[in-house]
Amino acid sequence: MKSKFISTISLLLLLFNLNDASSAKEKNGVDSISYFPVNKGTTLIYESSFGECTTKYFNDGEFTISSSEGDKFKYKQTMIIKEDGVYVKEIYRFLKIFLFVKKEETLTYGKPLIRFPLPLLPGMEWSGEADEYKDGVNSKVKVTGKALNKEFVITQAGRFEAIKIESIIEGSSNSKNRVTEWYAEGIGLIKAKIIIEGGGLMGFLRDILGYGTIEFELKEIRKQL
Repeated sequence: MKSKFISTISLLLLLFNLNDASSAKEKNGVDSISYFPVNKGTTLIYESSFGECTTKYFNDGEFTISSSEGDKFKYKQTMIIKEDGVYVKEIYRFLKIFLFVKKEETLTYGKPLIRFPLPLLPGMEWSGEADEYKDGVNSKVKVTGKALNKEFVITQAGRFEAIKIESIIEGSSNSKNRVTEWYAEGIGLIKAKIIIEGGGLMGFLRDILGYGTIEFELKEIRKQL
């Protein structure tokens, strides 16, 4: 009888601790790949400064790939997602500027560059730098960022509770971009705004095409049956 009583108490304590752990996770933030969910058959449709585009997430071994594509551009991030954060290993970008003018480049990082830390909590700040390689040329890139409070964001795809992130990315060719993003758990990027202040490819866009600000907003979540 005594043994049965002890076993019952132990089970109750275990359940209590599991509930506490679950509550702590909800309270303390996201500690998984929730902001880059790999959902097979799910495509995110965005309205952007370059027109409509699509984004898919998928796994490739140890990497998580974010692949975006529109009529005029392609953008792919190869990321490593660890318990302590999201890191970028490689970026590929292609832009069709005019009928016969195209711009394409691949950026790789000797040490993966931090995207943001995990668990992601309002009030967090972070910074990191890495060697960036492009066409055999090595330069330094630095990122600083902070997470703001969660807020409700309304897009054409619906109303979402999302955490707001502000980052400054400084890199080669005196490039400097201010990036504001909103991420919703289980979905990914809901909205983004990039203000171009420096050189590089983004500066080229600003100077030639007048894209001083680039914006993305979720239009549709499309699931294949």
